[in-house]
Amino acid sequence: MIKVLVVEDEYLVRKGLVLTTPWENYGLEVIGEAENGQEGLLLATELRPDLVVTDIRMPKMDGLELIERLEGVIDAEYLIISGYNEFEYAKQAMRLGVRDYLLKPIDDEELYQILERLSGLIQSKKKLQKVQDSLPLIQDSKLQLFNEYLSDNEWKVKENYIREAIKYLKLHYREDLNIRKVADSLKISESYLSRLFKMETGYTFVEYLTNYRIKKAIELLKEKSEKVYEIAEMVGYSDSRYFSALFRKYVGVTPSEFKDGLSRKN
Repeated sequence: MIKVLVVEDEYLVRKGLVLTTPWENYGLEVIGEAENGQEGLLLATELRPDLVVTDIRMPKMDGLELIERLEGVIDAEYLIISGYNEFEYAKQAMRLGVRDYLLKPIDDEELYQILERLSGLIQSKKKLQKVQDSLPLIQDSKLQLFNEYLSDNEWKVKENYIREAIKYLKLHYREDLNIRKVADSLKISESYLSRLFKMETGYTFVEYLTNYRIKKAIELLKEKSEKVYEIAEMVGYSDSRYFSALFRKYVGVTPSEFKDGLSRKN
């Protein structure tokens, strides 16, 4: 999966992007989010995303300085999001090599088209890099080739564990799920999976599960007529009050307020 970091100081805009965008449709996965450029710089350096989606005007460090500071540190594409009155900033961003610029309020279809284009670009870059990285192996000894084979296999095993863990999570998120059950299904230790999960996704297992459940809840609130407590049960929460508090923490409004907002919009 292509790793994405979202940097946006407006809480509702950031959570809307993270939780309602169908990232997986484009082979993308959000591995972290930051509320200002300074926090974004630290996370980007640690998590090394392939795509950084960032606002321009933010406290502590703006998006342009963030991009400048990351030059030569990570190999990433950038998507700038900003207001109508900041076009001069956008032109400066383009001079920094930013390929796409999205205006607020965000148009979903325009965002999806950009994500599809950037996903294709990043995948092409990765394939090219893989070919370039493999070229020196042609002249290496059989022993070195064998060592590379072992190292590559080890990486594939780790990647497979994470892929299977996420697959298990998406199949069983409605249940009383924890990392021990997932580790048992993979026949590995809970502590090993916990470390591997954080290292590879940027989230703890609980954070990833909660994000996935809240995202599913948003989809159900948009599509279903069920009561909030029924939707809570559909996404794995038997306590509707806990679900509502968690939803508000992640989205900024309660499930009922979110649903009422949709009704007024329609």
